Amino acid sequence: MGSIYDKDRQLEISWERSQSYGVDPSYVDNDLLTGGELKDRKERLQELFQACSPILEQLYSQLKHSLFTIIVADPDGYIVFNRGDSPFLQRAKKVWLDAGANWSENVKGTNAIGTAIYENRSVSVVGMQHFTQENHFLTCYSSPLYSPAGELLGILDVSGDARRHHPHTFGMVVAAAQACQSQLLFHGAKKELTLAIQETETVSQKLNQPLISIDQNAIIQQLNQKAAQILKQPINECIGKSLSHWFDHHSIDHLLTTQDSKSNIRMKANSNIWMTEAIKDDRQKLFRSILSLPTKSHNPTENDPAQTTWECDKAQRVLQFARHTSKTDTTMLIQGETGTGKDVIAQDIHHTSEREGDFIPVNCAAIPESLIESELFGFQKGTFTGANQKGNIGKIKAAHKGTLFLDEIGEMPLSMQTVLLRLLDNKHITPLGSHHPEPVDVRILAATNRDLTNDINENRFRKDLYYRLSALTIKLPPLRNRTDVLTLANHFLEKMSLELNVKQFYVDDPTRKQIMDHQWPGNIRELQHTLRQAVYQAYFMRESTHIKKEDLQLNEQQSQDDANGTEHERIAAVINETNGNLSRAAKLLGIGRTTLYRKISLYPQLHQRISQMRRGSL
Repeated sequence: MGSIYDKDRQLEISWERSQSYGVDPSYVDNDLLTGGELKDRKERLQELFQACSPILEQLYSQLKHSLFTIIVADPDGYIVFNRGDSPFLQRAKKVWLDAGANWSENVKGTNAIGTAIYENRSVSVVGMQHFTQENHFLTCYSSPLYSPAGELLGILDVSGDARRHHPHTFGMVVAAAQACQSQLLFHGAKKELTLAIQETETVSQKLNQPLISIDQNAIIQQLNQKAAQILKQPINECIGKSLSHWFDHHSIDHLLTTQDSKSNIRMKANSNIWMTEAIKDDRQKLFRSILSLPTKSHNPTENDPAQTTWECDKAQRVLQFARHTSKTDTTMLIQGETGTGKDVIAQDIHHTSEREGDFIPVNCAAIPESLIESELFGFQKGTFTGANQKGNIGKIKAAHKGTLFLDEIGEMPLSMQTVLLRLLDNKHITPLGSHHPEPVDVRILAATNRDLTNDINENRFRKDLYYRLSALTIKLPPLRNRTDVLTLANHFLEKMSLELNVKQFYVDDPTRKQIMDHQWPGNIRELQHTLRQAVYQAYFMRESTHIKKEDLQLNEQQSQDDANGTEHERIAAVINETNGNLSRAAKLLGIGRTTLYRKISLYPQLHQRISQMRRGSL
């Protein structure tokens, strides 16, 4: 048995346990189930598989052809499900990484499944960190699967060849296990109460939202991880507490007294409005209420101003003005560099307004010019050969009674600008293939990171449309001009700590100084992305919550001029920071790769710089 002196303490303790169990590192005495025993154990997890099969299917599709296998083990360590690529499965079967085999520590020694069961936490075990020699070719990532009541149901594991070890795969497993918890919350509620919470379509629309289940006395019974992040306490500390710790007591009294089928309730800290739906028995007696917070589908609580401390006076004034304008239906132009939160402000304006419809975002740069009109205005059945046979109502009609957010409005083709101007004038749309205008009630918010007045002078943007869109205008300050960079950084680190269910991530003084000194050309989006990468580096590679300077991987040579310059200079700064990696540069800038290529083509200096990078001149 090799030395484990250089292993982290947790794995060292696991090895010591393995030795105490009498596990032989050179020979494994496997514990295997019979066919009948395997069937019985799998049936005990039937509810888990019913609730979580879509998540397992999605995880498999993400890892397909990457020589990994997805495994579910029961609380005793027996594998009851595995699915993966055939070449790797053949190798896995040789060490009984297969259905029916026991992978608890007392059989296999230190391994991700058995160690995750014993330590009740997410675990990665790579290569020679495995206790037994025959498993040294494996890299394994495991995360516990809990019932809504906190009971361990089993272990979700992804295993593959140790040469394919990557911390992001571990993050995917942890995220999938958390998604299973949200699914189990709904599945358990349906079974326990023998009532349908909602139609399947409505439920599926809320699976990505923060969810809280309360009883008839407003005591929290269950909640998912996203709700716990907003309440800023671990799940187990929230369960059993009164909703009044976080929500306005007048709203709670109204909810419990009226027992309306659908209502809303307001949080104390940030005035967020949560939707409530009552679950009643056949005697119409209230059993549960499900609280949900409608948010954006992409990481809903990540950048919400209500969930973020905006301590900078400049940013706070912008936010207050934006919320005051939410009471009007006037069009608004939101200006600011990429990553400053233009989409977040637009979402906040909609949610604080009294508009009943949906918030519909449209990225004007992401839709091909040939499709943008049908995407916005919709089309009737049979308009296009091979298209949706039922037609499409389009984004504008989908935003009826709500808000249409046109992001990157400067990228909209001139032909569509004319049509949009006509919509602003007469409040009607005519879907493609139709001759009958339809009235729409929609508030339009537009956003840009460009100087549209320059585009007007160069005949790339209509002057009359600009004045219509900019009836109200707000400009978001870049992160380098804000005074709350560290506050935002600590906020993101706190949320990531909750996501991974670990103690607070923290930065030391040199790292803090680097965060303060960096110019952040990608603004808040770059800060968040950088911190997430640093967290993965610290936690998954060192299993530490201490974020070090080298974890940030920032380019110290970036100049102040790069950050304060034109669009060309901002793009150049990000490309330089990513060493010419255009995919990563586009992500930091918050634009698609196609848009970045188009912008590069406008600036010969950028094209020349990238060519030099690729020749190794820089």
